[in-house]
Amino acid sequence: MRATVRDVMTTRVVAVRKDASFKDIAALLAEHRVSAFPVVDDDGKVIGVVSEADLVEVRHLIRNDFLSDPARFTVAVKDGVVTIAGGPETAEGGRGIVSAIWLVEGVVSVRDLLTYLPTLRTGPGLGPLF
Repeated sequence: MRATVRDVMTTRVVAVRKDASFKDIAALLAEHRVSAFPVVDDDGKVIGVVSEADLVEVRHLIRNDFLSDPARFTVAVKDGVVTIAGGPETAEGGRGIVSAIWLVEGVVSVRDLLTYLPTLRTGPGLGPLF
């Protein structure tokens, strides 16, 4: 007998919004015991899929390579385009995270919607750079 989609699919679909945080997605993955969720826009249209593997890879990158809290960021993926938003601790760290995401397998583009704080410089006559 050949397996079909109907044989393995769930009838109760749970989706996440495009602005869901890593923390929220991780909790839902554990609660519903699934490995992926469809991602929907404000109109409920499916715009991508986020999987446990995606979450683990990007969380690992943010936490271990850049020593940042993944809960500070939201990440959406559609057709290989990663959109990242949130507030990195430093502009340098944020730019590093974006550069590293480019290197993740399957990524074709990165939309950087991070909120960068001005870099502070110290010393005589030096103030915030805008």
